[in-house]
Amino acid sequence: MHRRRIVAGLAAAAATALVLAGCSSGSSAGGSQSKDAMTWSMWIAGKEDKAAWQKVADTVKSEDGITLTIQGAPFENYFTKLSTQLSAGSAQCIVSMQSLRAANYTSSLLPLDDLAKQDGLDLSAYDSTALDGMKVDGKLYGLPYDTGPILMFYNKDLFKKAGVADPEPGWTTDDFEQAGEALRAKGITEFGSTVGDLNLESMIYGYNGGRVITESGKIDATDTKFADGLDWLASLVKKGYATQASSDTSTPGNDFAAGKVAMYTDGPWSLISQKAKVQFDLGVTTLPSGTSGPSTFAAGSGFGVSKQCKYPEQAFKAVQTMTGEKVLTSLAEQGRAFPARTAAQGAWYSSAGIDGAETALKAALAKSSPLPGNKQSDQLGQLFTQYALQAINGQTSGKDTMSSIAGQLGTQ
Repeated sequence: MHRRRIVAGLAAAAATALVLAGCSSGSSAGGSQSKDAMTWSMWIAGKEDKAAWQKVADTVKSEDGITLTIQGAPFENYFTKLSTQLSAGSAQCIVSMQSLRAANYTSSLLPLDDLAKQDGLDLSAYDSTALDGMKVDGKLYGLPYDTGPILMFYNKDLFKKAGVADPEPGWTTDDFEQAGEALRAKGITEFGSTVGDLNLESMIYGYNGGRVITESGKIDATDTKFADGLDWLASLVKKGYATQASSDTSTPGNDFAAGKVAMYTDGPWSLISQKAKVQFDLGVTTLPSGTSGPSTFAAGSGFGVSKQCKYPEQAFKAVQTMTGEKVLTSLAEQGRAFPARTAAQGAWYSSAGIDGAETALKAALAKSSPLPGNKQSDQLGQLFTQYALQAINGQTSGKDTMSSIAGQLGTQ
């Protein structure tokens, strides 16, 4: 699942636009609907991405007799385009949706509970955290295709150089800081700081249980534990264990791949692709746990049905196939997604080929909670970039930072 990745350069964006031109039928979704032909809205990163999702569409054609035409956009532009289509009444029948944003689209997506019951769909075949992530106020708005908790990726070669043992799942914040001191003594920066919402919130949740979005999906920017968590992250920068935060949320991953930092946070959706990029032995473990014990947030993506779709039952049949064991196993083998169906997860572990990945991911899954979406989640993410960055970089306190964010959100 891609999350707020920055498109690198106008040339890359232009190339992507050319690829995407072939994804769009050029007609309105409403005008192209029929029981055996409909459109599917999906974020597409380029030729390889398009080819992978076209195989999913081909499976729907062969199994359900429904031709899906993919209308894509890069992830960074996808939700803006989707909102425009929804307001214009030209949304596709099948809509790809990220769990963190589902709360923004409940007025446009069809609740799937009745359709699932009507078709006798066994929802227990899906990972429970993934399924919960696609629910808003108890209603299911999409069948998940991928999921995953935030993990810690680490450079085994740098840890070995510093004489530090590989961090085992369940390690603590004390262990994390001790490793940071040993790495710093060898001129190595341990951690790439981030203000990306899911990653930032997961680090603080693991540190002391602080959270800005409550379990019920409400925003509480006055949470004192979250402010304390920001101060802790700032202390890591001050001690030389972590880099200063950047407004570019791709910086930690890029610094990690370049060997500039020994660790950074990411999800299983990036593990296999990151392995292909790096020139060192890649490891993965759980986030360091503090006063609240091992914990992390999880997020994922899935497919829903637009309320504008004239044939919701047929669209839901397609969505079931798109999230079926066959399709998700294929995506797992390609390293494209950690499957939301538990029966397909073994294929991902086999494809990853990373020692300890299965142990770490299972440990994280066991202690993960879905990060609920909220209609102000996007605004909150923007405010993190503006204000949390200042806190982590030591320019203001966590308390003052969260007071500023609360004022902007109107939650004081």
